[in-house]
Amino acid sequence: MAFIDVEAEVDDEDEEEELDDDDAPDETHPDDLLDMPAGTDNDDRRHRELDRQRELAASMDAEKQAQALKERYGRNRATASDLSVIPQRLLLPSVDDPSIWGVRAKPGKEREVVFAIMKKFQDRLHSREPLRIISAFERGSHTMAGYIYVEARRQEDVLTACDGINFCYPRSKTQLIPIAEMPDLLKAPETKQLKPGAWVRIKRGTYAGDIAEVLDVETNGLEVTLKIIPRLSYGLNEDINAPASEKRKRPGGFQAPVGPRPPQRLFSEVEAKKKHGKFLVPSGGLKKAFNYLGETYEEGFLVKNFKLQALETEVQPKLEEIQLFTTNTEDGGESLDLAALYSTIKAGVASSYLPGDNVEIYQGEQQGVQGKAVSVHKDIVQIRVTEGVLRGQIVEAPFKVLRKMFKDGDHVKVVGGSKYRDEVGMVVKVVEDRVTLLTDANNQEITVFSRDLREAADSGGAVGFTKYDLFDLVQLE
Repeated sequence: MAFIDVEAEVDDEDEEEELDDDDAPDETHPDDLLDMPAGTDNDDRRHRELDRQRELAASMDAEKQAQALKERYGRNRATASDLSVIPQRLLLPSVDDPSIWGVRAKPGKEREVVFAIMKKFQDRLHSREPLRIISAFERGSHTMAGYIYVEARRQEDVLTACDGINFCYPRSKTQLIPIAEMPDLLKAPETKQLKPGAWVRIKRGTYAGDIAEVLDVETNGLEVTLKIIPRLSYGLNEDINAPASEKRKRPGGFQAPVGPRPPQRLFSEVEAKKKHGKFLVPSGGLKKAFNYLGETYEEGFLVKNFKLQALETEVQPKLEEIQLFTTNTEDGGESLDLAALYSTIKAGVASSYLPGDNVEIYQGEQQGVQGKAVSVHKDIVQIRVTEGVLRGQIVEAPFKVLRKMFKDGDHVKVVGGSKYRDEVGMVVKVVEDRVTLLTDANNQEITVFSRDLREAADSGGAVGFTKYDLFDLVQLE
């Protein structure tokens, strides 16, 4: 057994030596090197080294190879990513960029002139004398009326492009726009996005000048559905002696009413049946709706689609206009949404706040803070807090989240954009942002927004038809 063990151990050592022979350095006898060609030994060693590197690379897993490649080529990749972040100053126009010239045009025809120039550009694009301009644009008839703008390298190219275009006057006065003003000129104008609940005013037609509430906005933003207070005469202005063929100009439709415009009032099913009963069709659904003379009426209001260009979106509705849309809810309240109304009132409201006004923040993180206005700068009002933990501190808030504070018994005067302007009276009721006061002149209760009021020093207002004047001494009987 011992002999067998010894032989086994010897066999293991021989196998290990045989395995190690491949990894051991090649030892060549000096006499053999003399018989080999020059450089043979170095070539063999290089080949063996290359084989070892290939075996090492093959043994590495994919993750290690990826890490090795990242370390080798990571610097170039980082450089490429850094190039995607370009400083804003490098994006501004410079003297090497094309210039912009302002060309006089007839006010209101700016867009027509631009279209004519671009058509001329297309017609001469593949001719021997193409127009050498880069772009042509206008900034709208409301902001920069009477000018169109052409981008080119030379002024002569601008004059050639505008030559012969109707309503364009390139020879009168062409202005080179300074480089510093070019970014502002190319800035896209901000357009107001209408939302359901906003208020607009109709520009033309039967309802020209009337206020309307936005019910829905089309996906393209070019058409909206409005809720309007109807103006219907119910056939009272129609000529009863006219032939039947002349009364209607199309099936289901009648000629425009003659005479004064009908007053605003909710739709009446009873009055519509008196003369146009066959053109009154009830509509199914939860709401009380009718189709009358081709128009849809829901809950007494006209529901109709309008193009956006037929509407005025920057409006300041008066409370008496909005109250026409107020309907009683099932719980006895009113459907008037003051938050939606205030979201449409943008310009001119900040001026209604003056230092000394008692105000309250009713929206935002500082909701409930009350104080006295200290100063007004643009649309920011500084307030000295008079109640709570912030008492005595100065806080700032935009006028959009503010409302004036009044209490029962205060003597106030209407100063805002209301039909009750200059009326003076005593506050008898305050509900959120609506204040009801009893006028001094005729003891009439009127309701206005708190922003349209200011504390009054003494009595005033319109005086009715009476033999007495203000401050007269009288004896009660």
